[in-house]
Amino acid sequence: METVAFSAVERKELKKSATRRLRKEGMIPGIVYGYVGEIPIAVNAHDFRSKFHRISENTIINLQVGDKTYDVLIKDYQTNIMKGTIEHLDFYALRSDKPVRTRIPLHLVGSSKGVREGGILEVQLHELEVECLPKDLQNQITVDITNLESGHALHVKDLKIPSGIKVLSLPDQVVVSVVHARAEVAAQPAAEAAASTPAAEAAAPTPEGAKPTAASKPAAEKK
Repeated sequence: METVAFSAVERKELKKSATRRLRKEGMIPGIVYGYVGEIPIAVNAHDFRSKFHRISENTIINLQVGDKTYDVLIKDYQTNIMKGTIEHLDFYALRSDKPVRTRIPLHLVGSSKGVREGGILEVQLHELEVECLPKDLQNQITVDITNLESGHALHVKDLKIPSGIKVLSLPDQVVVSVVHARAEVAAQPAAEAAASTPAAEAAAPTPEGAKPTAASKPAAEKK
């Protein structure tokens, strides 16, 4: 499990004016909560932005505040839409002996047999809701779709889950499926409908030697 490290300072002044001043000084105010209570902190904005792309909901962050270090998850953050900057961070402190609920992304690998034969891959679930101890958290769960055939699907219950992780998502939920190409599905009913029309029957050639029915005889000419 990959971890990311940050240093933070504990905030002593909590007024709005002090918070605005922190932002002007290149810091992001935040809070650490959980079993530690509530600790107001601030992290360096440049340092955080440089590592933000590596952080997901289930990435454990080693947050050093003074002489103490906490394992935390980012539970929420606020952004300034106009400036495109992060305005506030919420960190949840983890206990090593207490399970945490989070979501782990699903990563598809392999080339589906059904797709190779012309089917269409449809992904319906991108992450799993799980519960586990912090030490068992994964960056992602791999889903091998190599043997997935057209007309078949993989469900949550079909996935290979690493030990120590309890899946909370519904077991019958579809993760990924391969459906028949839409062009083929649409063409089949159209062809069947065309074959059953009266025009098609009327246009059918009369077998050689067969007598035409009364309906097929030309009307007698009036004299």
